[in-house]
Amino acid sequence: MSVTPRRPLQEVLDEFGPLKDSTTVSASQAEGYRGRLPDAMVDFWIEHGRGQWRDGLYWICDPEPIMPVLHALFAGDPEFDAARMVPFMRDAFGEVSIWHPKFKVITLNVNSGTVTTTDITTKVIEGIPPFDDDMAVAAAVDANVFDVHGWVDSRSGKPVFETVRRRLGPISANQVYTMVPHFRLGGDGAAKDFSIGGFIEYLGVLTQMGSFTFERYVDPKEGGRGAFGHLEAVRTIGHDRLIDN
Repeated sequence: MSVTPRRPLQEVLDEFGPLKDSTTVSASQAEGYRGRLPDAMVDFWIEHGRGQWRDGLYWICDPEPIMPVLHALFAGDPEFDAARMVPFMRDAFGEVSIWHPKFKVITLNVNSGTVTTTDITTKVIEGIPPFDDDMAVAAAVDANVFDVHGWVDSRSGKPVFETVRRRLGPISANQVYTMVPHFRLGGDGAAKDFSIGGFIEYLGVLTQMGSFTFERYVDPKEGGRGAFGHLEAVRTIGHDRLIDN
């Protein structure tokens, strides 16, 4: 029996509809990323543009404004080469999803100061063959938009997005909900601590605030703690080992 292949990103479109606040991407502009980003995302830009789902919690974003921040953050790193990175998605609090040909999906959590990687092109999940690059980038989008709720209050464990948006209103494609006092400087990370600011400016400030840590996921089958495993610090970005800030 033949199986009809899934069309990358169709599931999120079926569930959440077309992008809101969308901007068109010309074919020539999108084609400039062909070979640097999976075809599924390049084709998606051409067909649907860039914009947001879930009232601005998740944005398919323009890579170019983010690149200077990545070049500064990963300068001199022994593994991560910013020149091979293409940011393709971000959330309302500044977390950025980045494509890399080797590591596949890199998640930059600027508020926590962490970098993680996810490569589902090498693993078999529930008997399903490993994904190709097109389905890997689509899965990264799906995982966020379907399952994750953005920044979570460290005390209550509850997502803050709805409360923050209700108090401050929506953000645009070049804005983000900014945290002051910041979590990395002793703030609570509670809903009351957020305001609206420039997205790129916020990234720039946070990447200069202190060192970022590369973390790896440890599966329970490999000794990971708890039912879902855990993240452990591997090294400091820009160094081959963990260093003190």
